[in-house]
Amino acid sequence: MTPDAYREFCWGAQLPEVAGGYGLLFGYDPVGGLLFTAVVADVDYARLLGQSQGVTVPGEKITKLLSDWPALDPSAESVWS
Repeated sequence: MTPDAYREFCWGAQLPEVAGGYGLLFGYDPVGGLLFTAVVADVDYARLLGQSQGVTVPGEKITKLLSDWPALDPSAESVWS
C-alpha cells in the first residue's frame, strides 16, 4: 500500500494514521454472503493469522470492523472504489 493509499484508507475508515500501520483481515460471512474487513492494530498478529485458516479472532483484537473490502491495488483510483 502506498503512503497516499494508507492515508486515504485511514480517512475512509475514520482511523488515525499510526506509525506501524494496521493489519487488515478480510472476511466473508457465509450466512449473509457479506464481505468485511477487520482492522487490527497488531500488525504482527495479522501476519500470523494470514498463515492460518478458520481462526476466530477475539473481539478485543479488532480495532474496527468495516463493511466490504477496500481496493488495495496500487493502480486503483481509490482504495474505496
